[in-house]
Amino acid sequence: MSPQPRFSAQSGIAIGPILFVIALLALLAAVMAAGFGDFGVASVTDRISADMQSQASLIRAKINECEIKYGTNNNYDGYPPSDTSVGTAVSALNCEGDPAGSQNLWNGLRPAVYPQPTGGMNQWYYINTNGSGMGGTATGGRCIWTTPSVSNASSNAGVVAGLSKAASKFTHGTTYASSSEVVYDPASSSQKFVLWITLPTGTPDSHCLP
Repeated sequence: MSPQPRFSAQSGIAIGPILFVIALLALLAAVMAAGFGDFGVASVTDRISADMQSQASLIRAKINECEIKYGTNNNYDGYPPSDTSVGTAVSALNCEGDPAGSQNLWNGLRPAVYPQPTGGMNQWYYINTNGSGMGGTATGGRCIWTTPSVSNASSNAGVVAGLSKAASKFTHGTTYASSSEVVYDPASSSQKFVLWITLPTGTPDSHCLP
């Protein structure tokens, strides 16, 4: 019977280097995950900033277009009317000087593509504190606004950074000021983004404040 082979004490699997490689891979994975997280926040920031700027500007232009066309008579408000208690969805606004059946701001006489809310944001709303649009003045102002649809929006770094970046492209403040186009407070729990169409001549309407 041939003798069983004997292995040297120095032979076998080198477990130490393998554990070191595993630890190194785990560290690399953690670093990459953190990097991808930062990249994700930056992507949300850039998307919200760009979309909010373009959407707010387009909506304001369409509302002003109606006023330019029909607001020349001092006894007539050419801006779209709205519900004065809760506001009106921008998608449902009418330019009431246009012919019946063709008054909707987006698919009426002068059609345009309505800007659907970007991911993480709710629909845009509008208020004309003149209400009916006929006669009188909008003492509380006219504005459009939107809020985030995500939970704990004030803790969402991408949303806050995106809205802050969008606000910086307009004259802005965290509270009402006669020099501000946008009212946005990055510290508020609602993260409400407001763009003035016309400034108030009296007390600002609460819907137009953060």
